[in-house]
Amino acid sequence: MNNKELDNILDKVSADIRGEEIQSATVKGAAERVWLKMSAADVQAGQSASVPAERIEGCADFQSLMPAYLNHELSEARALLLVDHTHECIPCRKALKQARTARVAAAVAPRRQAKSSRYNLNPVILRWGIAAVLLIGVGLVAWPLVQRYLPIGSLEATVQAAEGPVYLVEDAKTNPLTSGAKLSRGQVIRTAKDAHAVVRLKDGTTIEMKDRSEFSIDQTLRGTTIHLGSGSVIVEAAKQKDHLYLDTGDSLVAVTGTIFSANAGTKGSRVSVIEGNVNLDHNGNERTLKAGEQATTSNSIETIPVKDEVAWSRNAARYTQTLDALSALNKQLNAVQQPDVRHSTRLLDMMPANTVLYAAVPNLAATIVESNRIIEEKIQQNPALHDWFQNRREPGMNSAMSAIRDFGDQLGDEIAVGAGMNDKGEPVAPIVLAELKNPGDFHAFFDAEMQKLNTDGKNRPNVTWIDDPKTAQAATDTKSSEKVYVWINGDVLVASPKLDEVQRIADTPQSGFASTAFHNRIADVYREGAGIVVGADLEKILARVKTEQKSAADAGKHEQALTQLGVMNLKTFVLDQKKTDGKTHTRAVLGYDKADHGITSWLAQPGPMGSIDYISPDANIAAGFVIKNPTAVVDDLLGVINSVCPDLNRHLDDLEKNHGLNLRNDIAAPLGGEYAFAIDGPILPVPSWKLVFQVNDPAHLQQTFERVVNEVNAQAAKEGKKGLEWDHADVGGRTFYTLRSVDFGFEVNYVFTNGYLIAGPSRALVEQALSYHDSGTTLRTSPKFTAGLPADGQVNFSAFVYHNIASVVQPLTKLGGVNMPSGPQKAMTMAAMMEPTLAYAYAYGDHMEVAANTEGGPFGLSPATLLGMPNAFELHNVLNQGVKK
Repeated sequence: MNNKELDNILDKVSADIRGEEIQSATVKGAAERVWLKMSAADVQAGQSASVPAERIEGCADFQSLMPAYLNHELSEARALLLVDHTHECIPCRKALKQARTARVAAAVAPRRQAKSSRYNLNPVILRWGIAAVLLIGVGLVAWPLVQRYLPIGSLEATVQAAEGPVYLVEDAKTNPLTSGAKLSRGQVIRTAKDAHAVVRLKDGTTIEMKDRSEFSIDQTLRGTTIHLGSGSVIVEAAKQKDHLYLDTGDSLVAVTGTIFSANAGTKGSRVSVIEGNVNLDHNGNERTLKAGEQATTSNSIETIPVKDEVAWSRNAARYTQTLDALSALNKQLNAVQQPDVRHSTRLLDMMPANTVLYAAVPNLAATIVESNRIIEEKIQQNPALHDWFQNRREPGMNSAMSAIRDFGDQLGDEIAVGAGMNDKGEPVAPIVLAELKNPGDFHAFFDAEMQKLNTDGKNRPNVTWIDDPKTAQAATDTKSSEKVYVWINGDVLVASPKLDEVQRIADTPQSGFASTAFHNRIADVYREGAGIVVGADLEKILARVKTEQKSAADAGKHEQALTQLGVMNLKTFVLDQKKTDGKTHTRAVLGYDKADHGITSWLAQPGPMGSIDYISPDANIAAGFVIKNPTAVVDDLLGVINSVCPDLNRHLDDLEKNHGLNLRNDIAAPLGGEYAFAIDGPILPVPSWKLVFQVNDPAHLQQTFERVVNEVNAQAAKEGKKGLEWDHADVGGRTFYTLRSVDFGFEVNYVFTNGYLIAGPSRALVEQALSYHDSGTTLRTSPKFTAGLPADGQVNFSAFVYHNIASVVQPLTKLGGVNMPSGPQKAMTMAAMMEPTLAYAYAYGDHMEVAANTEGGPFGLSPATLLGMPNAFELHNVLNQGVKK
């Protein structure tokens, strides 16, 4: 055989090898076997080469410890050394990471091999599976687009009225329209100058057009959409199953059965609600607008009164009347007589001894029924309200009110709810107690009312009536978790989702709860007159938390820190709200063990606050407090730092050793015990903040400031930065200081005067604070501030927080428009409607009282809102919706 023939044979064999098809499973299996051998070889090589060094003299010795460290075989001392070294040494940190990766790869590879041997999909099945997944994925992506853009069904729209030139605009021509003309899908209707038109849809929805406005209508699976090209429209949406949408180009409005206006212009859009609610979506940010509310989509568009926005409408008088009537009705509902305060209760004494949470609300049936009577009366008297309510009130509303009245007549003055913990510290089911006026007939009355309200029996509560809790047996069926066990104990109704809790009341008619400090603190509230009451036994709850944290890492440090802060000294918390003399009074009492350290010891007893004389009567936010001893506060905080973060404490020690700066002696010691903070002026472009501190040794404090600035500048110079600049000016016997950051462009201005340090973002604001003090026109003379002062015999406060936050938030709502998530937007809307509020605190040896005398409590947080209780107008709407269901 010559060389040529041999070459031909080799070429043929090579071609056959290249053309041979190898199954993917074979290739995958071979690759995994190679990877497994290579990983195992790496691990063995690493292990053989990594015998732990007896002496640690360098990085090689540290790296030899890594296999034993990863196998948890290294001593604790050496493990700490290794971890500490890898924090500072980058090569060793990379080596440790590579060792971990190789170790994990070696463990994962056998599982990969086992998995590949168990599953071997047929290629045909695999192809069909992939096709099915792609089909489903395309369907999920496409379906919303189909819903939104695929035309469906016939669209009927009729020009109901046309005043002035009204046109149908098409690509190349414009045709005039008159009353009775029909509009098709996508056709554009336009009103000329001084012209108006009304278009009616098949479902009864009407669209009123202002002059120089245009829109078209489309209908898809999602619903009907009005595309507002420009101008203003007012939409009276009929009640319908599907949503009606209005697209302004930069936002989308979704409604059902609502009256609203939309104005689309060059700068953006403005949406106003006359009746009902609308959902507004702008750039993915959604929010809900209620009657009388308005939103814009651009910072350059101001909000205006809704009645002004719709003043061009032929129905403007009706819309204005509706808005005014709803506002007046809401005020009248808020003035409905509330239940009288309660000076005693049997229900508190009946609570089990393990009770840690307690809440009591008055019998509100009479208030609810009276609110409904007012609504019914105003509906009959006011045509605007009659029109507004006629499509919103369900037929069963009167029956529901009748049931509420009848239930209210059966119950006593209050309903109490308690929840406790068992011997293991675990929460148990709540217990509900209520006095009955006619206990013998209540069972039959309840069944009759449930029969009337739920004729089909589907929504009837699963109630089990108990004659004798001691012999009763708990249900064992699958729906037992939905049961409520009810026992009538004399003239008291006892109810709970767990039979054990009802039996606990029966077994201990005189429970040990009455002898607890938690009970006594709540009883104090009743003696002074109780409204809505919420309480918590913090001592037992914290003991449970302490037990749960014992097994956690660093539990001892955390407990020591909490003890140092005084958190573990807390005993009870009781919140009460009542209405007397036409005012709402909200008070919270925090009880604790008397201690010489921690937060509970920082606040001083009520004392004078001269610092507020530097705050103007128009301040938006102001807070002031007096403390016992500033150095004690620093000592407590340093103790906490030492417990939780010893490294930081060492840095503070180094700060004193190397730079001569001691937080306690150089910053806290020169200060007095009185402090105030305020937002006292515009918040844009720079917030007008103001700090007022009482200072006993201003020279020492100024020396401390100068030393700190020198240290900061020395460090900044090392980093190539400019640091801080001092400036000062002597005016009228006072020295005004300016400390400016060259790198970041902000500054702080301050002055020492009359034993106080007054600081602000500008010298003008500091000088203005001095003028308020000298003129006597200060926060303490503000009518809004003094309106919240309590008539309780006290001369001073331990602390106070005052806000007239609406004046701050309202400009922000205009600037923000709808360009923020719904949560913050709702919070800002609520804040924009808040009345000026003064919350104040009195600190005593073993408890602290925090109170406010404004509607809704401090910052709108009251027992009613904590319990989720709506106001009268909201409650009426809730009941209406409930009847509908």
